[in-house]
Amino acid sequence: MEEKKIITIAVPKGRLQEQIAEYLAVRGVTIKEESRKLDYYDEKNGYRFLFVKNSDVPVYVNYGVADLGFSGSDVVYEGDFEFLHLARLPFGGTKICVAGYEKDRPLFEQNGLERNFIKPIKIATKFTRFTNHYFEERGIPVQIIKLTGSVELAPILGLAHFIVDLVETGSTLRENNLAVIEEIGRTHVKLIANPSLYRQNYRKIDDFVSKLQG
Repeated sequence: MEEKKIITIAVPKGRLQEQIAEYLAVRGVTIKEESRKLDYYDEKNGYRFLFVKNSDVPVYVNYGVADLGFSGSDVVYEGDFEFLHLARLPFGGTKICVAGYEKDRPLFEQNGLERNFIKPIKIATKFTRFTNHYFEERGIPVQIIKLTGSVELAPILGLAHFIVDLVETGSTLRENNLAVIEEIGRTHVKLIANPSLYRQNYRKIDDFVSKLQG
């Protein structure tokens, strides 16, 4: 089968897109966002970059719209697709934490350490698969409430005891009188590949990975 001339790469929009663009620029690869266009061709290297929502990167790669994608490990895990994991970037990582009101810390610690369960802990999160797996492994019963917006509202409005979310500086938590109860994981940015498309275009993809790794 003839090798594709263009490799399509999904890039998450926002701050991570800027960091990836800066990182690749040093390695001779250009990414530019032109006006409202949702893609960019680096014609010199034969790459097409798609600018998509972070949570959609694994979807585009899984269905073969993109050969490759840059995505957080948390997003990849939640999608539950099969990918080749080709590289890990040295930036963009953050913590996954249980957070809530400081006064509720004993509820979490008592259940977590003494296994003294009265009723399941209610946890609101967008990371339902990760959260369920984390607490299931530890034998802690939880009721998981899926939210896709501002999860900080859940304990404030009494929807949940705690939230599980990404925490960088913690400023949003502090502004809402919430605190980190426990760090339960770490995320990192990885380059994923569609297995079938990799087999068709492995030479050009391996060349891109070599550029990425400097």
